[in-house]
Amino acid sequence: MQTGTDGAASVLTPNELLELALQQQQEHAIIVLDAEGRVVSWLAGATHTLGYTTREMVGQTLERIFTAEDLERGDLDWELRVARSYGKSEDDRWHVRKDGLRIWMSGAVTALRGANSEIVGYVKILRDCTDIRARLEALQSRLQHASALENEKHVALGLLAHELRSPLGPLRNATQVIRAVASENPEIDASVQIIERQVRFVEKLVQDLLEATRLGAGKVRLNYETFELRTVLEKAIETCSAALKERRQRVELLIPNTLLIEADATRLQQVIVNLVGNSSKFSPPGAGIWIKATGDADELVLRVEDKGKGVPPELLPRIFDLFTQAGTEGDSTGHGLGLGLGLVKSIVEMHGGTVQARSEGDGKGAEIIVRLPLRQAAAEEHPLN
Repeated sequence: MQTGTDGAASVLTPNELLELALQQQQEHAIIVLDAEGRVVSWLAGATHTLGYTTREMVGQTLERIFTAEDLERGDLDWELRVARSYGKSEDDRWHVRKDGLRIWMSGAVTALRGANSEIVGYVKILRDCTDIRARLEALQSRLQHASALENEKHVALGLLAHELRSPLGPLRNATQVIRAVASENPEIDASVQIIERQVRFVEKLVQDLLEATRLGAGKVRLNYETFELRTVLEKAIETCSAALKERRQRVELLIPNTLLIEADATRLQQVIVNLVGNSSKFSPPGAGIWIKATGDADELVLRVEDKGKGVPPELLPRIFDLFTQAGTEGDSTGHGLGLGLGLVKSIVEMHGGTVQARSEGDGKGAEIIVRLPLRQAAAEEHPLN
């Protein structure tokens, strides 16, 4: 509205409102060019963003706001050429303000056509995105730094694993000698059993450390084959049988009688062993563990459930990170270094799958869900006649 001579507000036409909007907005630099690429209209937003006044720019090309390297590549002519051919040219590039400052701008040039479809001019609309570019560069820098730290961590883990593995052989040999010399002494035999259990525990930690290092360094290659899922699951349960028997726990399989999958059988077995072992460690003696599987034409969904300690809500987002443990403070039951679920995540993702954890909280059990691409290789090998 505008106020007339009598003080009353006058109503503007839509075209007048549009003209005011174009002249007063400052978020976008709007520049109108003639068919030769020279400025015919340089609106307030362009002055605010690029520093040049209308008087300085009308009748000029846009060379002043392009960087020297972009001009040398012919980018100014190129974006007009693209607009002529395809109607519009879009790009993100550095532009130069009047004060020499470079700003990162996202923009588009649209070709304007007359009644006979001939090119009569262009409109170039730009927005200053320097702050967004700066945030992206900061994030990229942080990502590169994190990646470098990750590589350093895997190198350190590898060295640590090799150093830990070195004394295990002599320890095993020493226990065998002691057992042979004092086989009839029950007190010594009990002590030897303790040493042997602890050596096996350390061997498992070293194995997990080496595996985490190899996976993190990309040194593991998958050996795909077609196999019956039940066979691999049963082998995995058998691997965990000693720990399950010691804790009087049982695993129940709830899967179709026939479910073929194409994957690395050894690695998939490793996934199940870690998941069942994890459920066993965090479930009370005598508890049950369930393995459920379903499959369609595209995907295998594998679930490992327990009614154990569960996972606190604040831990769920990072439960698959290396060295993350769900044990409570003061818990000394020997839950390891928190490598198992990290290995599961790496192996599943190598197969192109995903893994997630669900839990209602402390004492309410947990569910790990693995999703893998299910390739129907058997159908290809035995086509229907």
